[in-house]
Amino acid sequence: MLKRLQHKRLSDEIADQFIGLIKNGTLKPGDALPPEREMARTLGVSAPPLREGLKILETLGFVEIQPRSKIVVKSLAASALHDPIAKSIDGDLNMVIQLLEVRKILESWAASKASRLATEEDILSLEKACLEMKADFDSNRLGVHADANFHLGIFHAAQNTILSHIGFTLFDLLWHSQKLIRETMFREDANKRLLLEQHGTILSAIKEKDPQRASEAIIAHLDFAEKKIIELTGPM
Repeated sequence: MLKRLQHKRLSDEIADQFIGLIKNGTLKPGDALPPEREMARTLGVSAPPLREGLKILETLGFVEIQPRSKIVVKSLAASALHDPIAKSIDGDLNMVIQLLEVRKILESWAASKASRLATEEDILSLEKACLEMKADFDSNRLGVHADANFHLGIFHAAQNTILSHIGFTLFDLLWHSQKLIRETMFREDANKRLLLEQHGTILSAIKEKDPQRASEAIIAHLDFAEKKIIELTGPM
C-alpha cells in the first residue's frame, strides 16, 4: 500500500524556495528576478531544472515571464481582484473615490504598523521615493511612479505580505486614474507643495515611531486628495 518516498525534483525545490521568499516578503510584487545565469550559479544548478522551476512558478501564478526573459513577481491578489474591478472603475470617478476610501482603511493600518516595524532599509526606500517625487514635481512631471513607490513602501514596511500584494494590486488598478487625478490636481500649482508636505509628515511619523500620527497623516492626505478631486471635477 505504501510506496517508497522519493526525493523532490530539483525544479520543485527551486520553486519552493522562491515561493518561500515571496511569502515572507523578501520578494515583493513587481520585483524582477536576477538573470537566469546568475540564479543558476547562486542555486548551484544547471539551466534546465531552473527553467522548469520557473515554469512551475509561472503556472502557479507567482511570477510572470515577460518578453526578453524578464521574470517579475506577480501580486497574489491580482487575478482575483484586478480584471472585474478594473472594468468597474474605468472612467467612473465615483468608483475611484470608493477605492480611495478602501485605501484609507488599509493604509492607515499599514502606516501604524510601519511606524512600529519599519527597518532602516524601509525608511531609506520611503526617503528615496519622497526625493524622486520632489524631483518629478520640480521637472513638471506628475510623480505617479514615485507616489506609488512611497505608498507601496508603507505596505511593505508593515511586514504583512498579503497586505503588500493587495496594495500592489490596488495601485495597479489606480495607475491610469492616478495620472488623471494628478493632472486635475496640478491645475492648482500649490497642490504640489501640499502633497510633498503631506508625504513628509507621513514619513516623519513613521521614522519617529508614532503610530497614531502616522495613521492620521495618511488619512489626512487621502482626504485631501478626495476633496480636491471632487472640487476640481465638479459634482459626480
